[in-house]
Amino acid sequence: MDRQLDSAPFGYFTLDDTGIIVEINQTLLRLLGYQRYEVEGKHIHLILPNASRSFYQLYFFPMIRLQNKVEEMYFSFKSKEGQEISVLLNAVRQERDGKMYNDCACLRMMRRLEYEEVILAAKKQVETRNLMKQKQIAELDRLRIELESKQNKLLALNETLQEMAITDGLTGLGNRHYLQESLSTYFMKPDEQTCPLSFLLIDIDFFKKVNDTYGHLTGDSILQKLGQVFREESREKDVAARYGGEEFALVLPATEKVEALEIAERIRCRIENADWNTYGVTVSIGVATKVPGDTENSLQSRADRALYCSKDNGRNQTTFGLVEGTRPYKTRAVE
Repeated sequence: MDRQLDSAPFGYFTLDDTGIIVEINQTLLRLLGYQRYEVEGKHIHLILPNASRSFYQLYFFPMIRLQNKVEEMYFSFKSKEGQEISVLLNAVRQERDGKMYNDCACLRMMRRLEYEEVILAAKKQVETRNLMKQKQIAELDRLRIELESKQNKLLALNETLQEMAITDGLTGLGNRHYLQESLSTYFMKPDEQTCPLSFLLIDIDFFKKVNDTYGHLTGDSILQKLGQVFREESREKDVAARYGGEEFALVLPATEKVEALEIAERIRCRIENADWNTYGVTVSIGVATKVPGDTENSLQSRADRALYCSKDNGRNQTTFGLVEGTRPYKTRAVE
């Protein structure tokens, strides 16, 4: 630990996600009356009174997992001699070397500050559980249920926010960020390097003209209908996403060139002949299949060049992008 942090005028300690004390500074050790070897590597329960142990499990740990931080939380430590020491605690959750740590700083409160209602109830339940009346037990259970309910709501809200962060709001497909994250997984692990992978880049032909002719609300409706087509044509492990504007992309795991072209053509024909397509909407598609030495950027670049070949050669067709120095393979000429 840094010398200045070790002797800082505030207590400092680091926990891993199992509650083990990884580091603790000399300031906090002096306050608690411990030697460093007595604390580091031990569970935080060593320095917590019973009420704070319950609070740590029910409130502190779920909150820092959800929000990645805790601010101005009243807490109590137990010294080596058994004295309770009140502190004001701040904590932040951070990743270092691929592992999550909870870094905590605390200032001693010279006067005992009021705990929140749930902390006080938990403290009473632990200290006087054998003498507590049935009414007090029922009240504690009510608070516990209320806290668990709020925690579940926070977890559900967090899941919703995470889903929103990777979803295109108009089409319901994945967004560009989600696509890149999904695609990068097939280039990170050595065992994925040899697995077949294809990438489709799809662009709506003359979409500006559609918007100018029928209006942007109609354009949005067309984007949504195309999103539905891509969802229905995607297999379980495929990733369909809105690449940007009127461009879409599909990641096709375990898919070689021939099958990728079949999927692309099926999508192109389905859109061209759809019952709802009274606007003459067509799409141009570029297809690329991973080759040895490929990166996620080079794969996307080949698909992009193939897409432009489809558009330059008349649109409403699929082109396969070969490695640089070879001619792209066009699967459908414009009639």
